Amino acid sequence: MKRKLLLALLLWSLGGVISEAQAAAAVRIYGRNLASYQIVYAAGVEAEEGNDAAAYVRQTLQAATGIAPAICSDAEWKRGSAIRLEHDKTLEPFGYSICREGRALVIRGGGYWAMQKAARMVAEELKEKGRIPDGYTREGTVVGEHLFPIAEGANLRILDDNIWDYSSETIPEAWKPTGIDPRDDVRAPQFAQLVRAYMPDIVTLQEYSRHMHDRFYPRIQEYGYVISYESGRDWNNTPIFYNPQTVEQLYVNYNLYTPARWSNSGSKSFTSAVFRHKQTGRVFAVLTTHLWWKGESAQPGSTQARAAQVRLMLAEAEIIRAEHKCPVFVTGDMNCYESTIPMRQFFESGYKPCYELATQYADLHNGHHICGPKDGFSRESRRPSPERKKGAIDHCLLLDPEQKVEVKVFDCVQAYFTVLLTDHYPNVIDAKL
Repeated sequence: MKRKLLLALLLWSLGGVISEAQAAAAVRIYGRNLASYQIVYAAGVEAEEGNDAAAYVRQTLQAATGIAPAICSDAEWKRGSAIRLEHDKTLEPFGYSICREGRALVIRGGGYWAMQKAARMVAEELKEKGRIPDGYTREGTVVGEHLFPIAEGANLRILDDNIWDYSSETIPEAWKPTGIDPRDDVRAPQFAQLVRAYMPDIVTLQEYSRHMHDRFYPRIQEYGYVISYESGRDWNNTPIFYNPQTVEQLYVNYNLYTPARWSNSGSKSFTSAVFRHKQTGRVFAVLTTHLWWKGESAQPGSTQARAAQVRLMLAEAEIIRAEHKCPVFVTGDMNCYESTIPMRQFFESGYKPCYELATQYADLHNGHHICGPKDGFSRESRRPSPERKKGAIDHCLLLDPEQKVEVKVFDCVQAYFTVLLTDHYPNVIDAKL
């Protein structure tokens, strides 16, 4: 409808009858037809995100103008008019700029999300005015913006992430040559923007230190979030946060796994909470955990330690369901694969992976990659399979025997900036209660 209106306005402004192709030719960047431009992702853009960013720009332009420019990499591009996408390390992760360089409109971003915002701005300018003038420049940031609306038909969103407890005030030697700073003062604002970009109803985290809390929590409080349980003497390393505008907390419990030899200085625990969804009145529960981490060969008894910790969670869920008769979501870093005894206990008790339940979209990546003080960071995964079913140690499950929930989307957020934050990609569940 909007495209037809644009064409009609062009016809009227030109004062005659012209074809759709002629009307499309009136859409111009720097005086040249948009159709003559190529979308070029430069070498500075990570290959995977470069492809994604270029495809996004193409789709956005096509939706706005009816024109879909060709895409090529920097190596393939010869010369001519171009919309260039460049990852600029001098920009903060969510910053962007748009400018002209020769015959190219250059979109630079600190990351993919910023490039997306800049691309939308260009498309909207072309849609509204039909041209990008010579002096067109823009710069800004997506910090503080809600970028990703919940899936169509869904009314509950859960965001889960193990955020890597690196509480040191020094930069690891392996990181110094990269120029990347992994300290909490740098990472906390990016985790906060992750929350803001998705605006989940529930946030579940693991490896959440008091050090990170002091830097992260005030930032998401600005967006309205409340921590479900802030422990005193025993620090809660596996917290739940919620948005009181959308859900009401009815119950919360924190359980530190014992004995201490299976708890890593108090970092292994679970938090459970029950909520009432304000829009629908539906009640649901969320449990999040970090299970014991070592392999059986490194420490005999580790598998059974994880299994025992799972049984405590299963018992807690039974108690909750006895009172509330509600569906139960379980999220967290289980440090084991679906085929293992601890996970089979969940499945034999009726829990199902959210990625298997998703009716609209499911990301099947294993959700893990290299990121640590000794290794630096990369997309490389050391898990036995790149697929979630065989290679994931982070799990998002649902117990719903009454079938009160439809999982719409299960996503594994793999934007490049997350690679520098933690070795676990964030998980997003969009569901309908």
